[in-house]
Amino acid sequence: MSAERESLARHGAIIAIVCLLLGSIGWYAYSQTMKYRLMATEADLVPADVGLVHFAQGLAEPAYQKNCASCHGRTLQGNSRLGAPDLTDSDWLYGFGKVSQIEYTINYGIRSGNPKARNLAFMPSFAHPNDDKEKLAALTPGEIKNVIQYVFSLQERSTDTAAVQRGAAIYSDKGACYDCHARDGRGDHEVGAPNLADTVWLNGDGSPRSVFQSIAAGRAGVCPAWKDRLEPAVIRALAVFIHQKATISP
Repeated sequence: MSAERESLARHGAIIAIVCLLLGSIGWYAYSQTMKYRLMATEADLVPADVGLVHFAQGLAEPAYQKNCASCHGRTLQGNSRLGAPDLTDSDWLYGFGKVSQIEYTINYGIRSGNPKARNLAFMPSFAHPNDDKEKLAALTPGEIKNVIQYVFSLQERSTDTAAVQRGAAIYSDKGACYDCHARDGRGDHEVGAPNLADTVWLNGDGSPRSVFQSIAAGRAGVCPAWKDRLEPAVIRALAVFIHQKATISP
């Protein structure tokens, strides 16, 4: 290669490196500006800003796959074996799917040990003399089966009228199920008690055996607190990402 060509090659390489550096600096400046806008905008107003939503989704996707997919699945559709909810539907344990509500859960977790964690609701083990916290009486296998029939009646799945009546009495008295799941069985978004009148199951497949296991053994899933593990803009972006997935899903 001639000296002239070598010189041109060197200059070309230098120009390419400079372009890459300028591109990186430009992207960094853009990213920091958008993160600032994302955090400066009220959380529940972000979905109205198409540009911020697009940026948030790009920021959130790799963070979700790295930190959340192992429980909630790569496509956000949950894992009923782990009690990890589907994040693509509109069936919310806490709140009603607002970005600020999702962001709070990501920040502080559920039964995570953080003082601000969502931890008011847990499912006792009704097959055993109950824990010191609730002082509830144990239910017999027959009583648990009656409660299941009552729950199935809320979903129009039961044909055993007598069992439904017995289950309703246990639900409203001895079992104290109404205290978390409400008198009508539709749950409580403030404490995180699931709606029992729909066909969305947090744990298991909704079969009699699966529901029996939940009532008999109890449930108390955990979501980590991410506040000190992810930067605030990433947490806000994840909340927007999840909100969008639930909003656009059929």
